[in-house]
Amino acid sequence: MLFFTIKGDANADSKINASDARTILRIAARLEQPDEIAKEAADIDSDGKVTSAEARSVLRFAAKLQNKIYE
Repeated sequence: MLFFTIKGDANADSKINASDARTILRIAARLEQPDEIAKEAADIDSDGKVTSAEARSVLRFAAKLQNKIYE
């Protein structure tokens, strides 16, 4: 089976919105254990870590305050 990851879509619903920012924040706070696909989607800067900065970036992108998922 072939899977692809959309950076920022941490809950894999094919949309990037505040729900994804919440999921990323929960992963960063270690309140949620992501599978590999969710971790890859949550790690939007591809540095191997999921942080609150990524949650903030996803929220700003979803609110149309920035044009790219990671700036």
